[in-house]
Amino acid sequence: MTRPIKLARDGFGEGLIALGAANPDVVVFDADLSKSTRTNWFADRHPDRFFDMGIAEQDMVATAGGISLMGKIPFVATYGTFIAGRAWDQIRTTVCYSRLNVKIAGCHGGISVGADGATHQALEDVASMRVLPNMTVVVPCDAIETRKATIAGAGMTGPFYFRFGREAVPIV
Repeated sequence: MTRPIKLARDGFGEGLIALGAANPDVVVFDADLSKSTRTNWFADRHPDRFFDMGIAEQDMVATAGGISLMGKIPFVATYGTFIAGRAWDQIRTTVCYSRLNVKIAGCHGGISVGADGATHQALEDVASMRVLPNMTVVVPCDAIETRKATIAGAGMTGPFYFRFGREAVPIV
C-alpha cells in the first residue's frame, strides 16, 4: 500500500491559517519567499497581519522580537540556511537571551532543495539552533506533524525553531 505524499510546507501553511482564524495575536513575517514557505496562504486571509520584509532576515527577526514584546505571536519564515546563517546573531542575542516569544520556521531544510543547489541547503541549522539558550527545536517528519508543530509552537512561550524540507514526503 502506498502512503499519500504531501509537502511539509503545506502543513505549515495550513497551521498558519488555523492559527490566524483562532488567534488575532498571530502575525507572520516572511523574507520575500511567501509562495515557497506558504506564508502567502496566511497573507491572503489576514493581509493586515502579514509582513513581507524582503531579503532582510536580520531585520525580520529583530522586528518580530519587538512585536512579541507587544503581546503578539510572531512567526518568521524563510529558508533554513538563511535564517540560521544570516540572522543567527539576532536570534541568539535579541530573541533567545530575552526569551522572546518568536516562532521561527526554517523551510527547505536538509538537502531537499533540488535545483536550488548547495547555497540553499540547510545542513547545520538544527545544530546551530540547538545550542541557543531557551530555544525549542522541532523537526517534524511530514505535513501533518508540521501543521501540528506550527499550532503547538504558538501555544508555547519562548523561542521556537522548526524546520522542514522542500520536497513532498510520505505521510507517516
